[in-house]
Amino acid sequence: MAFVKGFGILAVAVLLIMSMSYWAAGKARPAIDEAARAALTAQGTAYNFIELPGGTVHYRLEGRDDAPLVVLIHGFSTPSFVWKDHILPLTDAGYRVLAYDNFGRGLSDRPGAVYDADLFDRQLDELLDALAINRRVDLVGYSMGGAIATIFAARHPERVRSLTLIAPAGLGIATDSNMDLLRRPLIGDWIMRLFDARLFYNAAAKEAASAPNPGAFLADFNRQLEYRGYGDALLSTMRHYPLGAAQDAYATAGRSPRPVLVIWGEADVIVPFAHAEKLMELMPQAQLRSYPGLGHNMTFTQAPLVSRLLIEFLSMQGTNLTSGGASGKPRGPLARMEARQCASCGPGKGEAGEPSLP
Repeated sequence: MAFVKGFGILAVAVLLIMSMSYWAAGKARPAIDEAARAALTAQGTAYNFIELPGGTVHYRLEGRDDAPLVVLIHGFSTPSFVWKDHILPLTDAGYRVLAYDNFGRGLSDRPGAVYDADLFDRQLDELLDALAINRRVDLVGYSMGGAIATIFAARHPERVRSLTLIAPAGLGIATDSNMDLLRRPLIGDWIMRLFDARLFYNAAAKEAASAPNPGAFLADFNRQLEYRGYGDALLSTMRHYPLGAAQDAYATAGRSPRPVLVIWGEADVIVPFAHAEKLMELMPQAQLRSYPGLGHNMTFTQAPLVSRLLIEFLSMQGTNLTSGGASGKPRGPLARMEARQCASCGPGKGEAGEPSLP
């Protein structure tokens, strides 16, 4: 009896300590409020902010007002600075470019909401409305941003002219025991609240090693960790966003004649390239460009290549293309863009002029 009583007292003490540390960690960092946004703008580390019904969003908008609008959507944990090397090539090519931070990331608000498909879909819809964008746009989504773009295209077909998906999530992602632990109630919340900065900074440091400027990459990534709510937002996303279960949206978007370009590194271990086969079945109009030896981070490690592919694709939106069926093998004017076809998704040997990449 004494042992049981002692164990009960110890358990209560541990729970009390965990509760207090959880609460304290939540207050240890400042919120992103009006004063913080003003300071960030004065420092030159922020671009523009706009207030939406769901919260304030940080965004960057460049290029001529009358140019076709390209919307760049980042992934799960790295905010919109991942697109910084794509802005100038796109504007120089004659496009207007919008890049923004998803809720819970970067310098956008971290609303106390469920971070599911509806939240991110509303954010993009409200952002376009608030910026008075009343014409169809070209969506470009990287990783989780690919799922956001696809779901948006499925739900708002009248607003989307084309889709470019770079290593898109939504059909499956790599998982491990750490992610499974974080998804568990209570213990996952406590770990994320106390250790989110360390967990994600360490992960970002590994990614930064392959970035053109590792120091700048880490500085940009670390800025979002200075404000409360980042880890909570990512945890809610892990629990509620369909990172591996957006097949219906891909199928719906795939029934549209809308042009789709898919870019993927065949050495991707975050969103495995093996999912390309399923994507091509669901989106038979898509054209797949894949590169052996390149991983999930090709958006910033191979920015000139990705920008070139994107600009070539966008420049041909006025052409008439017919699908080659489930294999994804295109026919018509865009067929010459097909440099490497997924081996499991249909035939194709690539063009002689394709650059050799590591």
